[in-house]
Amino acid sequence: MSYDPIQERRTQKYTPAELKAFWQGPGYVVQRLLRENPALYQELHTAGEKAGVIGKSMAPNPAPNVYKPPTKTYTPSELVARGRYSEAAIRAYFNSNASSDEFHSDRNEYERKREAGVSYGLFEPRAIPYIPTKPPAPEWTMRISDELADESNIERGTEINSAQLEQLCRQKVDRARQAQEAADAKVAADRAAELAKLTAVQQSEQAVRDQKQRDLDRLAELIAPKPIQAPEPAQLATARAIAMEKAKVAEVPVKA
Repeated sequence: MSYDPIQERRTQKYTPAELKAFWQGPGYVVQRLLRENPALYQELHTAGEKAGVIGKSMAPNPAPNVYKPPTKTYTPSELVARGRYSEAAIRAYFNSNASSDEFHSDRNEYERKREAGVSYGLFEPRAIPYIPTKPPAPEWTMRISDELADESNIERGTEINSAQLEQLCRQKVDRARQAQEAADAKVAADRAAELAKLTAVQQSEQAVRDQKQRDLDRLAELIAPKPIQAPEPAQLATARAIAMEKAKVAEVPVKA
């Protein structure tokens, strides 16, 4: 299809005279059109540029200044708290006595719910972050051995802790010492009673024999002295008894 300048002019929406009258006319008319009908303003501006009535814009019109509130961000712990507790549940919790009771009974759980409340805008974050407390470690226990249970007059299979085990083993050592002391005292008493039955001559002869034996023992001691055997300290004996008791039975697993 060939170019037809007359037909092109007939299809123009605005004549050059109309565009010139608008763009070179009162400025308040142009500004009112821009304010009330930005689309028509842009259409006339484009037509004016093509007709040579006005020059091209150096920069596009600025976008309207629309306020957008800042997007709130959440910490990882707040996201976890929001997923665990709904806003309605948190509001109901802090509007009841349950929050006060749980503050004293389970502080860690209370702080988790408070953090959820911070994410919902109910509270301000703490100036000093709360550090969760760790639950106490479970107490060590073991099943007492049948031997120690019988000696201590305790039911077999009883579970005891470290302090109780030490106490029972100390009592076991004390009983063994008392039994040995009683045995030594009985031997001495029997010997004294036997000597009392002897006649004076027999006592004298016995005394001579005893003295000779003591002299021989003393001579042998001087030639090859025996090492002095001191009694084992009570603390060491108690520790040895504890180790022997632990070796007899397996530790009782901690109950959940």
